Amino acid sequence: MIGCDHFLANLGDYLEGDLAAGVRQQLETHLAECRTCQVILDSTTKTVKVVTDSGSFALPSDIGEPLLEKIMSKARAEATSQPDSRKP
Repeated sequence: MIGCDHFLANLGDYLEGDLAAGVRQQLETHLAECRTCQVILDSTTKTVKVVTDSGSFALPSDIGEPLLEKIMSKARAEATSQPDSRKP
């Protein structure tokens, strides 16, 4: 089974539906058992909805896309460098 670090590293792709079916299934299996990641997913989904619905954070794609990729890349790197807090 995958850990929280793997889930967090793939969260952006999970939200965007950009994962292979097998990886998506692994993440959903983890979600079914991990309350922490359930809360993170719920909070992130709600935050994205608020920001998207508000329209106040709209950026031109030549700025927004590279910025989003930089943020997600840093989040993935940090998630994979952190030990899984649920492991003994």
